[in-house]
Amino acid sequence: MGDSQERTQNLLVFHSSGLNCAFPLQAVREIVPMASLSSPPGLPSGLEGFLDLRGTAIPIVRLDRLFHLPEQQPGLYTPMIILRGVLGPIGILVHRVRGIVSLASTQLVDIPEDRTFQGCGTASFELDGEQIHLLSPAALLSANEDRLLADHGAMAQARLLHLPERNIPDRNMEEGK
Repeated sequence: MGDSQERTQNLLVFHSSGLNCAFPLQAVREIVPMASLSSPPGLPSGLEGFLDLRGTAIPIVRLDRLFHLPEQQPGLYTPMIILRGVLGPIGILVHRVRGIVSLASTQLVDIPEDRTFQGCGTASFELDGEQIHLLSPAALLSANEDRLLADHGAMAQARLLHLPERNIPDRNMEEGK
């Protein structure tokens, strides 16, 4: 006889760049179809652009770039999952949304540390014979921030390499005065 206290959770299952994933449904605000995105200069590589959703600018993250997966070309019907965030909503560009499943916590399996997709994967489960990776929206935001900092650091380094040599006084010479 099963435990009547067994905890279940609803998950939104989706596919992106050859990877089957899921988010806890309570973290999902809505799903929107592809729309025109603004792409300001200097946009970090992990972002596709910004979606104007009813007057709110929402950053749209690319999982393929964040997790170093095969490039996914957005199309006319590419969905975006809008997640609730502490500082505001964030969007995730995905290939397709499979649906919502209700899953018992006993069906979740721990994943090896080296397969957590930069710490964003918290568990996995099987659905219709396929492995699905449960992602943490909070960890995803942290990984995206790390990627953003790395991109900005690389841009700053590239700018430094292309600047003409500057006349910066030698500290040792100043101290000898």
